[in-house]
Amino acid sequence: MILVDTTPLVALCDPLDEFHPRAMRDLDRVGRRDLVVCSPVITEACFLLQRPAQRQRLDRILADLPTRPFAPADEASLWLDAFAWLRRYADHQRDWADAYMAAASTREKRARVWTYDGEFRTTWRRLDGTRIPLAAR
Repeated sequence: MILVDTTPLVALCDPLDEFHPRAMRDLDRVGRRDLVVCSPVITEACFLLQRPAQRQRLDRILADLPTRPFAPADEASLWLDAFAWLRRYADHQRDWADAYMAAASTREKRARVWTYDGEFRTTWRRLDGTRIPLAAR
């Protein structure tokens, strides 16, 4: 399972995004796997992709790729984990989508995260302190 973060989604939808060429290359590698997208990532992507054409691309990408929504067995418990993660990194610039992804990664041990957010590589960890495995380098 690949948990898709906001940065690759935005890059795929916006040809002017700095990560667009990289996202297109990475899509060849990760696009054949089970891609999972959580609601906070969709919310953040829609906020960043404000033009109608960009949102249409997002809709098309989510429909055309093998994506599915992240559906935790206990969403309320996942929220508590995400808030615990936010408290842990209170001295950093973090957001709800990052917290949710870290909490989801903690629960889904075999999941990899597709992101271009450098903090996932350098700073963010799962709630148990282990590295968050990345899908693209």
